[in-house]
Amino acid sequence: MDPQHDANDTLKHLEKQNDLLTESHRAMTEELRKLMVEEQMLMEKFYELMTAHVLIKKKKEGQNVGEGKEVVVASSSPIVTCGDKQ
Repeated sequence: MDPQHDANDTLKHLEKQNDLLTESHRAMTEELRKLMVEEQMLMEKFYELMTAHVLIKKKKEGQNVGEGKEVVVASSSPIVTCGDKQ
């Protein structure tokens, strides 16, 4: 076995591996970029949905207050009861 031949084969193998890894890195980077864009779009849609949900909930609570019904808000604020005069 010729040491020069083994070195050439090893070099060719390593160059091929490097090319494959470079291509894999490029493909994975592109896929990551696409997923990040998709995540951002989904987060924006989720924010819009949650904002609409909160607005609808507040509107319904406002109607309940107008009807003299008890309104319970899940927060650190106290429970507000309408219709009871203190």
